[in-house]
Amino acid sequence: MVTFGVLALQGGVREHINLLRNLQVETKAVKTEKDLEDIDALIIPGGESTTISKLLDIFHLKVPILKLIEKGLPVLGTCAGLILLSEHVDNEDGFFQVMPCSIKRNAYGSQLASGEAVVSYDDGSKENAAFIRAPKILNHGKATPIAWVGNEVVAIQHENLIGASYHPELTNSTMLHRKLIELIKAN
Repeated sequence: MVTFGVLALQGGVREHINLLRNLQVETKAVKTEKDLEDIDALIIPGGESTTISKLLDIFHLKVPILKLIEKGLPVLGTCAGLILLSEHVDNEDGFFQVMPCSIKRNAYGSQLASGEAVVSYDDGSKENAAFIRAPKILNHGKATPIAWVGNEVVAIQHENLIGASYHPELTNSTMLHRKLIELIKAN
């Protein structure tokens, strides 16, 4: 049985947990270093990236998560999660600096400009996804594009990491979660 951890400091935690349970995946909320034990993958949800980064430091989770990423733990970062994983954010160093990409926060506009769009995946499938003050992937470096809206890259994968500009959990879009399960099986 696979167990997903969902970083539960702030953001779309409940929605990711509900989506994973609908996929019949064992799930637990991650709030402490002890919660990281015995997980097969981690989701860093959307929310407020600045708040989440401060809470990661306060709860001493940055180093343990970074060590797990370096050991190959599959990780999905959505919206704020992508911001936290990225090497460069708004022309500055990112928080974890593990996803070889440069992004711009809130590149698609304010909260009022938020909405849904059809995301096309590398396997030819399509799903609706929510873009809420979404970051834009300016340069994906060595990461592989895996999803687009039109010609715009909105999700990338690099080794054990998947990052997306959008919130799949808000529209019950399961492709990224299924890709994370594939990464677990490949380990």
